[in-house]
Amino acid sequence: MKLTAKKIFFKVLKIGGITILSLLALMFLLPILFPDFVAKKIKVWANEVIVTDLNFSKARLSFFNHFPSLTLTLYDVSIKGSAPFEKDTLIKASEISLGVALNTIFSEKIRIDEIYLTDGNINIKVDKNGKPNYNVYRTDPAKTSTTADSTGTQLKIELIQIEHSDIVYDDHSVPMLITADELNYSGKGDLSKSIFDLYSDVEVDSFDLDYDGMHYIGSKRLEAQLITKINTNSLAFMFEK
Repeated sequence: MKLTAKKIFFKVLKIGGITILSLLALMFLLPILFPDFVAKKIKVWANEVIVTDLNFSKARLSFFNHFPSLTLTLYDVSIKGSAPFEKDTLIKASEISLGVALNTIFSEKIRIDEIYLTDGNINIKVDKNGKPNYNVYRTDPAKTSTTADSTGTQLKIELIQIEHSDIVYDDHSVPMLITADELNYSGKGDLSKSIFDLYSDVEVDSFDLDYDGMHYIGSKRLEAQLITKINTNSLAFMFEK
């Protein structure tokens, strides 16, 4: 019985070892064997659906930037704002990674379900008439449908993660100025739905708030866990927790 048990143990160990090695080999080889299959579709999609200038120095497909997710990482990224701020930079980051749903890799449409932003500067601006600089994503239904078909890429975000980044929100229509230095943020939810719950973890080393020319919060550390119900149709936000 002891010998049989030992044989079973080694058989299980052997199968487990082969499985782990196979998975590791797949993680190394998939980005090498199909470097353009995924990357090309995502690049074409990004250039078609982002209506302002998008620039980056290089792109790399890998499992290891945000393990275990397969991500296409764009390096030295800059995205210009929408009108009337088209000359200003909306986002500048050392890395922006787009997570790919593994079950869609070999399908007709690759689905992007995660976004990671690292070492970034995000400058959100709203003018006195309420026009923001972040309308960079093409929202025209007819155009969006055509874009999805031509690029073979779908956007269904379920995770947004921002690391070691600074954010400035300058809204002249309120007027309000918010600055957040060394922000770490993780938000989960089905952002493709018109009404969804967003589960957020936020850490900010230095948070400042000015409203109507008055300085209300100065250089305070912020930590928060939030559940926010968002209705994108009416732009309504309800903080449930």
